[in-house]
Parts: sequence; C-alpha cells; structure tokens
Amino acid sequence: MIDAQTLTQTMLLTGFLAELGFGAASDEELSAAERAVSTVFDIGRETGRWILDNTGFALFAAIATNYDQQLHRAPLWAITDASERLDRFAAGMTYQTPARKRA
Repeated sequence: MIDAQTLTQTMLLTGFLAELGFGAASDEELSAAERAVSTVFDIGRETGRWILDNTGFALFAAIATNYDQQLHRAPLWAITDASERLDRFAAGMTYQTPARKRA
C-alpha cells in the first residue's frame, strides 16, 4: 500500500510542478494515472495484491521520468510550493495555488 501512496504522491507532484510551468503533464495523462492507481487501491484492499497492470505501469513510468526531469530543472521555490500543496491535499485542505500578485 505504501508504494501505491508513493505513486499517487508522485503523480500529484508532477501535476503541480507542470502547473507551475516545469514540465508537461496533460489532464488526460493524469486522469488515466489516477484511474490506474485507484484500481490498484481497490484490488489491493480486496486481495492484498498491490500491482499495476501493463497500461498503468507504462503511465507511471512516463510520470516518474517526467518527475525526475522536473526535479532537475525546477527551482527550489517550485518544488517547495508543490510539496506544500501536496501536504494541504493530504490534509483535506484547499490545495490550489492562489493567484500571485504582480508588482
């Protein structure tokens, strides 16, 4: 189950960093990944077998590669922002980035 949670966190962080302009993650890709990991949770809770199918594996391989590239390119402020958003999401709080004021 811990691995499935890590996949979910990686998926969310990838999306958050893409929203900040670092890397690309389409809504379709993230939605498909969300469905894949949801299936992992459903089957895992019932059977104790926590495994992605081939399609889900391919999706998360692409997401993990994208995330690795994002971590190489994004500045620390963006990684911190994405991490804080993940923490708010996990706590059930609003996790959308507020509009920044421009001088």
